[in-house]
Amino acid sequence: MNGARRIRGRHARLPGAVSAVRAALSPRRTRIVVAAGLFVTLTGAVATFVTLAPADTHRPDTVPKAAAANVLGGRSAQAPVARSRPVRPGDLAALAFYRQQDPTRAAHVTEVIWTGPMLRVYTDLPASDANSRTAIALCETAAAYAEDHGHLPEVFVHADRAAGYPVLANKMNDRDDCRLDRVP
Repeated sequence: MNGARRIRGRHARLPGAVSAVRAALSPRRTRIVVAAGLFVTLTGAVATFVTLAPADTHRPDTVPKAAAANVLGGRSAQAPVARSRPVRPGDLAALAFYRQQDPTRAAHVTEVIWTGPMLRVYTDLPASDANSRTAIALCETAAAYAEDHGHLPEVFVHADRAAGYPVLANKMNDRDDCRLDRVP
C-alpha cells in the first residue's frame, strides 16, 4: 500500500475501504467537487436574479407588479396596495354645503369624511383655536349637514396636520353645544 496506513478493526473487513478513503482525500477531486458546487450555486443565484429583476427600471411599463401567491388555490392574487391618502376622497357634498352656508369659514375646511356615524371635519386651523368661534361655527354647520342627511349630529372638528389633528370642537348628541368639555 503506497504510503497508506493499514486499517485495523472493523473497517478492515470492508472491501475497497482504503481506496475509498484515498479517493475521498484526493486534493484534485476535492477541488473539482468544490468548483462544481460553486458553479451550481452561482448559476442558480444568477438565474433567480434575472428572473426577478425588471428588464428596464427606467420605463414604468416594464416594472413587475406586486403579487402574492394563494397557496391553497395555487393562483396568484393581487397584493394589497399601501395608500398614502384615505380610501374615500371625502364627502364632496359636505364641502359644497359649507361653501353655501358659510363661505368665509369654509375656506378653512380641507376635508370632510365620515368615519362610521361620525362626521370628521379637517381644517387648517392651529391647535390653539380650540373652542374658537370659527371651530364652533364649523362644528354647527357640520351638525346641520348631518341632520339634513338623516344622521345623528356626531361631529369632530380637527386642527391641521402639523398639530397632529387635535379636536378643536365636537358635538356628541343633539343637546351638545359643540364646545369641548361641555357635554350635557
